[in-house]
Amino acid sequence: MSEPAQTMAVAVSAAGLWTSPDAARTLDAPALDTPARLRAWARAQGPDERRDLWGRVDSQLLLGETVLVREVRDGWARINAPAQPTRKDPRGYPGWLPLAQLAAPAERTGAHVVVTEQVTDLRDSPGGRVVADDVSYATVLPARRRQDGYTEVGLPGGGTGWLADKHLDDHRARGPLPTGEQLVTAARLFLGLMYLAGGTHGLMLDCSGLPHLIYRRFGHTVPRDASDLALLGEHVEVADLAPGDLAVFQNDETGDVYHTGVCTGGGQEVLHVSQTDWACVDGVLTERRRRHLVSGRRLRSA
Repeated sequence: MSEPAQTMAVAVSAAGLWTSPDAARTLDAPALDTPARLRAWARAQGPDERRDLWGRVDSQLLLGETVLVREVRDGWARINAPAQPTRKDPRGYPGWLPLAQLAAPAERTGAHVVVTEQVTDLRDSPGGRVVADDVSYATVLPARRRQDGYTEVGLPGGGTGWLADKHLDDHRARGPLPTGEQLVTAARLFLGLMYLAGGTHGLMLDCSGLPHLIYRRFGHTVPRDASDLALLGEHVEVADLAPGDLAVFQNDETGDVYHTGVCTGGGQEVLHVSQTDWACVDGVLTERRRRHLVSGRRLRSA
């Protein structure tokens, strides 16, 4: 009988979820560091390098996100990520990440906060020295106390830090669904952001990482793959798509759902993180995208 999984938590701003311990390349070293150097990693990714990430990294896990450690091998942990549901594994998205990027979960408190800016800095005191940069939108951490416009939060490994209140909101797990307006406003925070395979961070996203991140900010756990998001909520015909609905794109040759985005207007206006544009774009779809737009999904309040 195998040993029970150990619960740990991500201790860096974002940890890549790799398909194997051998999947990372030399140029990925900044993403494997503790702390992770996400901007340096992003700068190393030209179009060819980003294409080469497909099949290497499937997702990212944010600071404080809990994981179930199944195996440890040569400094790597094989894990499941319960906050990222998938048909691949009922225990959560599977993959590998550096063991050094994990620590014991933060001490629980009675309240949590969620980051509402694209990225923010973690400091050692209110207005003090930056101890971790690029803490992502939708990062959820236990709140301890407030002082001088900052909130002290608990961190994996037993430490604490301070986040600016202007970049936070109170987090309510499984609270009210966001409105269509809230979903569109949140999506527009990321206009122009670079496409990166597996991205679920405020500096780098893939198509399905965008809605996954937005729903997380509003306290709802949804899948992070387009094919799984295509089963979310209620079915909507293309002619009936409205702002805040998820657009579902299907390859007309294979029948596979391969892309998603957030509707910002009628059925032809979609904000999406597009690999062909290498960026998060908003507006009328290209002819190919219009042909592949087959339906929508609605998971929002009125």
